[in-house]
Amino acid sequence: MSFFAPHRRYDPDDPEIMDRPGNDPRLLAGDLKNLRIINRCFGGLRAVERSIRPLIDGSDLERTFEILDLATGSADYPVYLTTWMRRLGRKVRIEAVDINSFMVATARERTSAFPEITVDEMDVLCPTYPDRSFDIVLCSSALHHFSHRDAVRILCEMNRLSRIGFVVNDLRRSRLGAWAALLYGHISTTNPITRHDAYVSVLRGFTEGEMTAMAREAGILSFVVKRQPVFRLLLVGVHR
Repeated sequence: MSFFAPHRRYDPDDPEIMDRPGNDPRLLAGDLKNLRIINRCFGGLRAVERSIRPLIDGSDLERTFEILDLATGSADYPVYLTTWMRRLGRKVRIEAVDINSFMVATARERTSAFPEITVDEMDVLCPTYPDRSFDIVLCSSALHHFSHRDAVRILCEMNRLSRIGFVVNDLRRSRLGAWAALLYGHISTTNPITRHDAYVSVLRGFTEGEMTAMAREAGILSFVVKRQPVFRLLLVGVHR
């Protein structure tokens, strides 16, 4: 590792605060709101949109695209994508899953006006769907919460479940990104979960080389890893 990309600071015995049991619901709700702001203002939502567009271009306008969103949090990606697909005149059905019951309840509340979206409680390490159940599988801002081994396992599942392709949108590890996250957390909010996790999340992210190696380890044959603005990485896999 270089000075700019330090060794990954992942410790399964010291999870991010949002992943710990017993969180104050008000603080966790505030943290989820802050994450929605970050995803909207710092390019996460648009990055996923840009990655999905080539996967749906040229298809039958009457086709209903089936999308799975893993570790959905408060479902801001499903809401954004459903709104975007409506504007395009496209049909979509999104299954959003998360293992955290508080997040599932929050996601269900926030998607109540979107009949295209279904929210279920599920462990993303062992999704129960048959092979090729969805056109596109997404995993946004979640892979860094897992060990290398489990991240590879999730990539295997995304590859197995998708018919057209899949998109991983996550953090790119760097010292500069961690310092920026630390500064942003302290000037933008008093929420202790956001302040702690914003900094820690970047240091638990992956580099381009690591993401590429994990995709190969997962047996993915056709993929690209791309840097995105504001310390993000995209892994896009396509079934040829």
